[in-house]
This record gives sequence, C-alpha cells and structure tokens, in this order.
Amino acid sequence: MRLRIHHPLFAGFIGVVGFLVVAVVVLAGRGFRRELTESMRTALIRELALAGSVAETFDGSPQDLARFVTTQIGSRVSVITLDGQVVGDSDVRIERLGGVPSQAERPEVRAAAGGEVYAGVAEVGDDPPTMYAARRVLVGGVPMILRIAEPLSDIDDAVARTRRVVMLAGFGGVILALVVAYLLGRAFAQPLVVLTDRARGLAAGDFSRRAPRNVTVAELDELGAAFNRLTDELKARLTELGRERDEMQALIDAMAEGVIALTEDARILRTNRAARALLHLPHASAFAPVGAMVRHPELRDLLEGSVVRPFRAREVGMGERHLIVSARLLDQGGSVVTFLDVSEMRRLEQVRRDFVANASHELKTPLTTIRGFAETLLEDDPPDSLRKEFLTSIRDNTLRLQRMVEDLLDLSRLESGAWSARREEIDVEEVVRESWADFAERAQGAGVRFVVEGTGSALADEQGLRQVFRNLFENALRYTPRSGSIIVRTEVQGEKVRVEVRDTGAGIPSKSLPRIFERFYRADSSRARTEGGTGLGLAIVRHMVVAMGGQVGAESELGKGTAIWFTLPHDPEEAV
Repeated sequence: MRLRIHHPLFAGFIGVVGFLVVAVVVLAGRGFRRELTESMRTALIRELALAGSVAETFDGSPQDLARFVTTQIGSRVSVITLDGQVVGDSDVRIERLGGVPSQAERPEVRAAAGGEVYAGVAEVGDDPPTMYAARRVLVGGVPMILRIAEPLSDIDDAVARTRRVVMLAGFGGVILALVVAYLLGRAFAQPLVVLTDRARGLAAGDFSRRAPRNVTVAELDELGAAFNRLTDELKARLTELGRERDEMQALIDAMAEGVIALTEDARILRTNRAARALLHLPHASAFAPVGAMVRHPELRDLLEGSVVRPFRAREVGMGERHLIVSARLLDQGGSVVTFLDVSEMRRLEQVRRDFVANASHELKTPLTTIRGFAETLLEDDPPDSLRKEFLTSIRDNTLRLQRMVEDLLDLSRLESGAWSARREEIDVEEVVRESWADFAERAQGAGVRFVVEGTGSALADEQGLRQVFRNLFENALRYTPRSGSIIVRTEVQGEKVRVEVRDTGAGIPSKSLPRIFERFYRADSSRARTEGGTGLGLAIVRHMVVAMGGQVGAESELGKGTAIWFTLPHDPEEAV
C-alpha cells in the first residue's frame, strides 16, 4: 500500500501534540496548584506582618481591629486570646463571638501561642480547605494571636480553568498540526513554490526565512544555497546602513541644541530628543506639518518661513522659557532649524541682578546711618546722652554689617559646595538645648517660654545643626511677643527625624511662605530691618539641611505663629 507523504505527517503530529496535551494537563495542573498555594502562603505571611504592625499601634477593640484589617487586605481576620477564645472576627458579629468554639487545639493557634509564625493549609469538618496564617501580637498591650484565613477555592477554580484552557489549546494544536503537516507535504513536493515564496518575503524585507536545501536535486540545492548567500549579503548591507543611520540619530540626539529638519513644504523630516522636549513634539511626528505641531505663533511663523528664507540667531520667548533659534537652507530643499535653551542662563542673570540690588540695598541702609551719625559727631558737640545714642547706633549697624558679611560668606561657601557635611550620630535634644543656651537670658528678659518636646537621634553634622538651630531660634525670638512660646518638637518617622521649631508670633502671609527661604526676602521687611535681621538666615538653613540629606519647609497662619520644620536622616538600627 502506497502512502502519501502527508499521511504519516498527520499521524505523527497528532500523536505528539496529543501526548503533550495530556502531559501538560496532568503535570502543569499539579505544578500550577503547588505554585499558587506557595504564592498564597507567601502573600498571607506578608499580609500578616503588615497586619501585626497595624495591631500593635491600633487604638480600638479586637473586633474593630479585625474588621479594619479585613478592609485593607480583603481576607478574613480573627483575633484570638492565648487560651483559644475568639474575641474578634471580621466574619462574625460581635454579639455572636461568644458562640464561637475554642480554637486552642488548632495547629495555627498552638504554633502562634508558642511564639512561632504559622502558615499552612487546614481542613476542618465539612468546610472547604483553607490556608491560615497566624502570629502572636500585642493588641492594646495584651498578647493575642492574629490569624488570617483565605479559602483555597479560588486556587481550585484557577487550576480548573487552566486545565480547560490547555485542553482547548491542545485541540487547537491538533488542528494546527494537521495544517502544518499538509503545508510541509506540499513544501516537500513543490520546493520551487516555496523558493518563490521566500523570494517574495526577501523583497518585503523579511530576512529570517531561509530557502530549503534539496539534497536530491543538485540544481535546486545550488539555487537554494545561492539564494541564502544573497539573503545574508543583503541583510549585512542593510544592517550596516541601519547602524550608520542609528549612529547619526544618536549623535544628533546627544546634542544639547534642538534640531529639526524640515522638507521643502514645511513638514517635519527629522527631530532630535532636545527639540522634541523643548517643543513638546510627539516622537511619531515625522512628515507632520510643522504649523500643526507648534502652537507658539512667533515660533510657528519662523519655522514655516525657514524653508524659504533662512535667518540668523534670534531669541524667542515662550512663557518662562527663552530659545535662541537659527535656520539655514538645505541643498536638496527644506531647512534645518536649531534651538538653544537659554532659560537657565536668563534666570541666573536675573538672580544675579536681584542679588546685587538686594545686597546693595541692605548695605546702603546701615552705611547711611553710620555715616550720618559719624558726621554729626565730627561736626557738632552733642550732649553726652545723645553722643552715646549715636555711638550705640553706629555700633549696632556695624555689628549688623558684620553679621551680614558673615552670612554672605557662609551662604557663598554653601552654594559653591565648599562646605560638606560630616555625618555622625547626634542626639537632637542635646544640640537643641546647647544651642538655646545662647538665647536663654534674652528670652527670659523678653518673657518668652521655651519648650522641648520629643527626642531622637539623627545622622548630621553637629556644627551645621547648631547653626541651623541658632538661625531658627534667632528668627523665632525676634518675632515672638512677650508671654509667647517657642516650642521645639522632635519626632522619629521611619528612616528620618522631623524637627519643628514653632513660635507664637504674628505669623507669615500665605503668599510669602514659598519665598521665605530666598536670600534677603522678608515677609515684613520694615519690621525685620528695624530688628536687625539680615534676610539670609533661612537661606543658610535650607542649604545646610539639604547638604545633610534632609528637607525643609514652613507652615504659618497670620496671628497664630510660624513653624519651620526640617528632616534629617535617621538610622533605625541605631535606635534599637
């Protein structure tokens, strides 16, 4: 009996696929169930650890604790005493808790009562298999057992669904095997048809498919070998061209300037990363009209006109951004437009101008006062009381100039990076009290109460932290009225320490809060100037806190005082 070539192919493919389907259904089902069970066990242990952390800080009854944890994780939660009595269960009403049988003999309860963390599957009576996780925790200071339960019915359903999907996929595989066997039979019978198909794929740019080698027919074998060599050569040439193109694009993308190449009808031909970021262009904007992609009127007109009339560098303002734009024509038509973002340069120029203006103004006032009083003393012979008043004012303004120069030098050293924080373990409360010692007598004379709340250790530079507190105490004492208070609160928050210096002064307007850490900025400039502030203290505080790895901020309300807070790194292991 003669067989056609596709007959054994059909039988072989059906046998292999059928065997694989049966093997996958049996083995994958077991392995999948095992993996899902282990994943559930790991998840329950993790949820139990989180629930234990919540329980130790929860302020409420065990029943409230069980319901609260259930709302967070979705699983059934029970709170059990060490002798097995259920005092809280998310699935049982509080009035029915007394009817719940003792859990003392259950394995998870016994293990947790002994101090172990239990996680495993248990079957009780006719109830479906359930996985339990339990551990011993403190609830309101009382040792209890926290248990989480999750039924395994979801896993059984998932395994059943997986088996059904595998069986359907196996049926599809059998159908596919029949089709492949039929196609392979045709391929063996008609190698020239297959070679033609490969040639069409090569023309379409598909280099992954190879021509078959027919060892029985020498001419077909040589033709297939030549076709494969041609495919390799074309692939190598195109790969080289693609690499050169990618290198050129990478070079353009690496440029700090934005670059846009336009066609002769003002369509986007190519852009680099900087141009797309500056103009907010989507990456897939090739051959889109530039007028439709750029919304800024002046810049849009420049780009559309650049393909006809090039222009030299000119500055274009786009809100807070400033771009230097220039264009030149291409020999083949179109143009290339470059963009340079000078926004930061303009901002620094404005910062420099503001700094010079502020510093000049701050220096002018005490110098004018010193000069006026000195000339009065030289030209006239005032009474001793007036002479003493003039000399006192000259001394105070000289000290103010000295403080301003020292603060400017400190700020310059911080901004230039010349000062680096030496981090070490520091008791924050100790530094607070030592820093306040310089202000205690002055505060007592002004009737200001000083309070320290909380404690904690931080990784910080001791001298830098002292200067931070001195600047904050100076500001707080300056604005706190008689019978007011200055409160320092320290709180450990995980891997950081939060320190707050709060006063009961007049407060700061909300519109001024974002700027109080700028150099020379004052929310109430007239009052600060008469009381001797330089306007640099909070700027120094911000730089020092940031250099020590922290953050700084302010909260205030008019008439109710101001709070300046900052954070510093904290090593939890050092606190254990």
